[in-house]
Amino acid sequence: MDYKKRIERVRDFIEKKGIPALLIKNPSNIFYLTGLLEIEGILVIDSKDTCLFTPALYYSEIGDLITFEVEIYVYKDEEFKKFLKRYKKIGFIDNEWVFSSYTSLSKENKLIPVPDFVKKMRMIKENYEIKLIKKALEINRKVFKKIEKEIKIGMEETVIAGQIHHLIRRYGGRREAFEPIVASGIHSAYPHHKNRKKKIEIGKPLIIDAGVDYNGYKSDLTKTFFPGRNNKKFKDIYKTLQDVQQKVMEFIRPGKTGGEVHSYAVGLLKKKGLDRYFIHGLGHGVGIDVHEVPVLAPESKDEIKEGCVFTVEPGIYIPGEGGIRLEDMVII
Repeated sequence: MDYKKRIERVRDFIEKKGIPALLIKNPSNIFYLTGLLEIEGILVIDSKDTCLFTPALYYSEIGDLITFEVEIYVYKDEEFKKFLKRYKKIGFIDNEWVFSSYTSLSKENKLIPVPDFVKKMRMIKENYEIKLIKKALEINRKVFKKIEKEIKIGMEETVIAGQIHHLIRRYGGRREAFEPIVASGIHSAYPHHKNRKKKIEIGKPLIIDAGVDYNGYKSDLTKTFFPGRNNKKFKDIYKTLQDVQQKVMEFIRPGKTGGEVHSYAVGLLKKKGLDRYFIHGLGHGVGIDVHEVPVLAPESKDEIKEGCVFTVEPGIYIPGEGGIRLEDMVII
């Protein structure tokens, strides 16, 4: 990937804003701009130079891995502040800094907050990024295929989650994209359930939500199973969600906003009297992070463009009974 080109886009941004330099702290943004995966530090980009201040424990690793000219410094608070005095004002991405860090730096520097435009850059994936995401997705599907064969009545949620951790690595993933969700029975009514030692029950919905990290890029899938026998009420809801998901896939095209796509799905569910049980956004972008832009949710103005990668995940959650979610990924 052309990291120099990406950094030049950052330089174009700060030049238009009249900002001499920009601080970037989010490890995902640093990875996008440098190829350094999960490195802690502060990236400083000005009109000519790219500098990275990092804790000593990353210094040698960065020196070995960096593929283009970056000045690397071991982070020391006073030396970092002294370095920044060369700039009359400094931009920073507003959602990357905690208040205490901002307060400390602002005593000696004029700080200019800017929105996370790097995250917006990341929305449009390059061909190589899409290849990595597709590989993560391939592994993800393979894991689900194996897990489906191994589900047995009486197995605990935590045991299934443990098998997912193992299979992701066995099939070539770097690690899980997030802690897998294994939600059985009544737990399936909780969209972000935390796995417990609950046993799988016959005929009750079993939601499994899992993602794969492959070389720093993510995938995210959810499937719902009915171990042992079908539950007619939930099986009917399952078929409805399949139909909604398929129609949404056909509705999506470049130029649509995330809000429009979400509203279309809600309209389909409303015809079935199920919209009140759909309690989250329809989807989210996936890439370096498992939650990126575009966001498919009410009021979202994120425009879907060629190169976007995101999920479509309609779900129904009935309190006291259970739920169903179907999640797949779309690559425009």
